[in-house]
Amino acid sequence: MKIVGNRVILRTIEEQDQEMLLSLIKDPEIAKVTGGYSGPISYGHQMNWFRSLPDFPGDLRGIIADKKHPEIGLGIILLSHGNSQKGASEIYIKLRKSVRGKGYGQDAINVLVSYAFCELQLNCIYSNILEYNMASRRLFEKCGFQLEKMDKSRFEQDGNYAKVCSYKIVSSTWSDRMRKICI
Repeated sequence: MKIVGNRVILRTIEEQDQEMLLSLIKDPEIAKVTGGYSGPISYGHQMNWFRSLPDFPGDLRGIIADKKHPEIGLGIILLSHGNSQKGASEIYIKLRKSVRGKGYGQDAINVLVSYAFCELQLNCIYSNILEYNMASRRLFEKCGFQLEKMDKSRFEQDGNYAKVCSYKIVSSTWSDRMRKICI
């Protein structure tokens, strides 16, 4: 996989990316706002995960890299097959702390959404974001996603409950500016 945006390249996950991926998993700040876990995970565990990644039709797992330095991973972006029979998929993104707020996430989401609508012929892309993850909520709103609903709650690691905001964007409302990428 190689999808090129204005500032980023979305490329296939390679063995060289394992340290960066491990640092994302172990980051307690990321775990708190994504509902993930930051427990002790070894490099061996990470490599086993990497080697056992199943290929689901419609799934895309990519490393977000700066166009100028594509060998250096800035984060990860996933498009999950979720409900591909109905033309819908879920998008996830995690960025290294050092590159947040610099436009890489926005470019990565925009180029993957464009690819999903233009090349994969999807109709809808959605993202589930914890209510208090304001940075992700603003990011997806900048990319044209609309808040569809808030689910009651879901269990968190620390025993607290948090509302989950469901954002979505549909191909029919994808902006004319972004549609030009398809041509």
